[in-house]
Amino acid sequence: QRQMCIRDSMYRLATAREPNANVLSILAGAYSMHLEVYESDRAAALQLISEGESPRDETLDIAQLAAYQMVASLIMNLDGTITRD
Repeated sequence: QRQMCIRDSMYRLATAREPNANVLSILAGAYSMHLEVYESDRAAALQLISEGESPRDETLDIAQLAAYQMVASLIMNLDGTITRD
């Protein structure tokens, strides 16, 4: 439930509109897929979240953080994020 709220908020902040059921399903599927990958390859998760200048919050789980980062990337690359309908 908490993950759904976070994905919903990410989408709304990026696009300034509510996600429909189809979008939420896609975001949930992407999160689950990436979480599974990064839970089994924590080194890859650590590498992904260690990029950039800002230090990571070490209290957060690296697999979850990497999965959210991938969902954020997906949202930022949507046509609806870049253009208005």
